[in-house]
Amino acid sequence: MFSLIKKLQLMLSNLKKNKGLFFTIITILSISGIVLFMYLIMTMTSSIKQDVYTSIANKSAQSIDNLLKTKKDLYNDLSKLVIVQDETINAIKSTNQNNITIIEKKYNELFQNKTKYPIIFNFYSSLNPNANYRSTINNLLRSKSEVYGIETQASGVYITYIKPVYENKVFIGLVEIKQSIHSIKSYYEMQDSIFMFMMHKKMLVKLSLKVKTGKFKSVVGPYVVKQGNYSSRFYSSLSEMDERTFKHSLKTKYDNDEKYFRSYKQVTDINGLDIGLFVFADRIEKNDGFVALADKMVKSVTYVSLGLVISILLFMF
Repeated sequence: MFSLIKKLQLMLSNLKKNKGLFFTIITILSISGIVLFMYLIMTMTSSIKQDVYTSIANKSAQSIDNLLKTKKDLYNDLSKLVIVQDETINAIKSTNQNNITIIEKKYNELFQNKTKYPIIFNFYSSLNPNANYRSTINNLLRSKSEVYGIETQASGVYITYIKPVYENKVFIGLVEIKQSIHSIKSYYEMQDSIFMFMMHKKMLVKLSLKVKTGKFKSVVGPYVVKQGNYSSRFYSSLSEMDERTFKHSLKTKYDNDEKYFRSYKQVTDINGLDIGLFVFADRIEKNDGFVALADKMVKSVTYVSLGLVISILLFMF
């Protein structure tokens, strides 16, 4: 150990005698250290930035899950309210569709609000063998079970809650409470955020001609958006993205450009089929947003690091 120290001291002594070589080695070591320092700083800040972005995307996904759970609780409460009414029970038991239509109109008018996407009530009787119901309703009439989720129907895409109705423990039919998937937008607008539902093109076949003709616009990849429901400025920013970049965004569940930070969540319907995407966004210009804070943090650290490096270099030379 002592001999090793002596050798190092001798090496340093020889280097000091050759001042040119000594200065060159010190300079190389200093610059290498600075480069390593910059690399570590930039890697660390970039990692923190990505962690912030991932956290925002996860919170967006959690927020929509919480919102859908809240809606389920609301629809369940409404169903309990209407199925205890004698007129509701009598209408469902009837084999006359006009009686059901009358009771549907009553509740739809009662719960009608001034929003673009009101809550809709439908009732289905298990006692009407000639009724022409969609496959979901037919399956539930057979299974006498409850379902909640997102469903593409001929008239649109809905958040749907369907519950069996009993009289004296005898199954007599179903109550359906639903609301357009686009109604979610108002919740995010109140938070000064952006929301959009993009539907997969394969689901267009389930919509009626009246509902889909001239109403949808291709955005990116296999996804379309219903025009008039969302800002064209926003979905146009997605249209500018090439498909390879978009696939990477779906993998990371977020992306950003000079205008927006976007996060994505796959939308699954009541049958477990992927039918589209929820897109959440914040404007980069929002000074109090996490995205802006993350960008400011990275820029600040970068500027401080560059200033430190310049100061060291000036001191050296």
